[in-house]
Amino acid sequence: MLDNFPDELIVTSLDYLTFEEAETLAWANKRMMGIVRRNLPQALEPKIDIRKLEFPKLERRETRFELFIQFHYGWSSGPIPFCIRKDDQKRQMANYDAQNYAAFIQYARYCAADWGNGRIEWKEYAVKTFRIARTLADVPPLPLHLLFSRAIVHHFDFTFCDSDWFWTVINGLEQTRGSFKDKRLVCSNREVFSFEDLDQIKISPFMQRVDTFEWVLNYDDIPRVDELFTLPQFRHTNWVLSKISYGLEDVPFATSEKLTVNTGHSSLIRIIQSFMKAPVHKRKWTLKGLDNDNNCRYEPWSFEEVEDEIRKSGVRYECVDFIYGFLNRGSEGRFRVEISKTFRIFSPELTWNIRLFRPDADIPDDIEECPGFNLSIF
Repeated sequence: MLDNFPDELIVTSLDYLTFEEAETLAWANKRMMGIVRRNLPQALEPKIDIRKLEFPKLERRETRFELFIQFHYGWSSGPIPFCIRKDDQKRQMANYDAQNYAAFIQYARYCAADWGNGRIEWKEYAVKTFRIARTLADVPPLPLHLLFSRAIVHHFDFTFCDSDWFWTVINGLEQTRGSFKDKRLVCSNREVFSFEDLDQIKISPFMQRVDTFEWVLNYDDIPRVDELFTLPQFRHTNWVLSKISYGLEDVPFATSEKLTVNTGHSSLIRIIQSFMKAPVHKRKWTLKGLDNDNNCRYEPWSFEEVEDEIRKSGVRYECVDFIYGFLNRGSEGRFRVEISKTFRIFSPELTWNIRLFRPDADIPDDIEECPGFNLSIF
């Protein structure tokens, strides 16, 4: 595709590619190889294969410029101190940083050469092998813009804690030319999430693709749920929500194709109403471990009232699957009760399914009085 563009435009495009992408471009043909060799030779240097990159879980307003790296599954090297240079500092510290980074490259290759080598910590290697410091405490921090410039990071985990700290690190990672394959963001404290954070997420290049977004709500409100769930950049994100109550009826309006709710409570009828109003798109969702909460009281529910709500929406539907269980009530005999029911919805855009089922594996005598429910949307 780029063959028809002049060299100057291709050179400009290299500024927006990771080293891995630039190397792929270089191998397209001789012309591309020549352009990359002349203008971005670092892209053709050997890459560092990192299985997992993690930053420590911090308390609010706590900062710690350290990270942990797994070169092989099972061994984690860290903490590895790092720093984030400003543009003028990059120029001033270029030679010093290059020497320390060269030592880290040797360490990474040493760890990659043999599974057992990963047990040696970076600081120990830096002191004993490269002698870049006399003690472990004196090992200098590695500049973040260089640290992952040649890296292919297969799994990246980051916990959203303090907002300023989070964006400091993310902005630092945006300066690198490394590749991050699987990004997992964990948010466990809703108070750190603000309108300013939402604006940053919208424009941050690093946040344009997040593979998994895990959020533990602690039965509190979902902040900015309607904006977050409908951002186009999160369409292919796998959402995992836990301990959710307020705002659960807004979840059906999410545009994501994959979503899991593990625990929470809300009105089952209001959730069904939201699903019938929400735009239809491809979904593979699981909502489990939920309780039917009606005006702050857990109440039983029935398949009949759910079907009645679907009918009132005016859509064409049919019941395509039933699962029954049996209760023994002594002299009253055996009673058949519904355990699961699947409704197929025929929308103009897409045919989709709502599978509603009771969560208990065993059938207790009071199953019809149980407020618990599970939902699958597919």
